[in-house]
Amino acid sequence: MKIRYLLLMLTLSILSSCKHSGDVKISVKDSDDEYRFTAYFDEKKMDEIVKIINVNIAPTTISSDANEIDVTTTLEDKTKFDLEYSPGEVLVKINKNENSKSSYVRIKKMCEEIKRAIGKK
Repeated sequence: MKIRYLLLMLTLSILSSCKHSGDVKISVKDSDDEYRFTAYFDEKKMDEIVKIINVNIAPTTISSDANEIDVTTTLEDKTKFDLEYSPGEVLVKINKNENSKSSYVRIKKMCEEIKRAIGKK
């Protein structure tokens, strides 16, 4: 019984330490009403992803000290979008009905930059 428990705990710790260690999964949903970008990637790229986000939403900034973010934010140009991230994961969502075409293009461009950064070796 103790051996099974130890093996289970060892397996779980190995699996959790490998979370997004190299796996990349990117999903984009671009419907009439919403643009949604979801990505899972190597946690080591998180600082670079946060920098890309901050450059694209400037002068607004998201704290790079935060390990996890889950916010709905409105930028100076009235772009309103949802942002969630934690190490190795990011979700960006914008409602097209609540935003202008230029706001949609701005957020989509940011997500395309994130996608390129994730894909770099």
